[in-house]
Amino acid sequence: MSLPGGNDKAKFCGLNAPPMSKPPVYFEVQYNPKEFQVNKQVAWTEPQEQGSNGSQFQYQKGSPMTATFDLLFDTTATTNGNVQTEWVTGLLALTNPVEKPEAGEPTELTKLRPRALLFQWGNFSMPCVVESVRVQYLMFNSEGNAVRARCSVSLKEWCKDPATFAAASGGGANGLQAVSLVTARGGESLAQVAASQGVDVRVLAAANGITDPLADCTGQTLRVPRMSASVQANQNGGRAAASVAGVGSASASWGRGGASGSFRRR
Repeated sequence: MSLPGGNDKAKFCGLNAPPMSKPPVYFEVQYNPKEFQVNKQVAWTEPQEQGSNGSQFQYQKGSPMTATFDLLFDTTATTNGNVQTEWVTGLLALTNPVEKPEAGEPTELTKLRPRALLFQWGNFSMPCVVESVRVQYLMFNSEGNAVRARCSVSLKEWCKDPATFAAASGGGANGLQAVSLVTARGGESLAQVAASQGVDVRVLAAANGITDPLADCTGQTLRVPRMSASVQANQNGGRAAASVAGVGSASASWGRGGASGSFRRR
């Protein structure tokens, strides 16, 4: 897992191609988090044989990875306007269940589902849905408008393709189809980008809502699906090797401060 961080702002991008009449989902934070925590839980069962004293655990399933962090929004140094309307509303909009499930997804097609998003900060990226946002307003101006807010955000890993779960034998991150962002260079078509990234042009077109593979994509930021090793091995008739870091659950945190034992980034 890559570490989060870097000088670029953390951002949320929509994973689903938007309707032609609407712009793509995009939200860039004002200030990067000071601390960042991820958590991954794995379920195991103990041996059932009577009289056994062994330590051979049996793997059951892996839960989706989660990430939690705080975002600070402040308008005192810029517009001194209402921080809720300028920033918080945009973040909360990411929680709206406005997208209909697509054919083949493991849910009822009559129900709306949360937005499928890609959270990206530096080399860290996570296809996800926003599980919760808790807002605390910290400062108000003379007109009574909030000008500073802290938002506690919780994300849950999202896998769009149900076949990915089946191939992974346990779900969650084991078979996750990761997505990276690539900006097309001058004169590059979708087909050329697909060739340079080693992906099927049809997959790339579907991920970005583009119908013409020869269209000039200069300057466009494209979502490039990356097939996980376990899914690739399943499709090739092979078997992917797996390594286990521990039993139970694992978590990691990064921050400029924080408790002893956490990873720190500056």
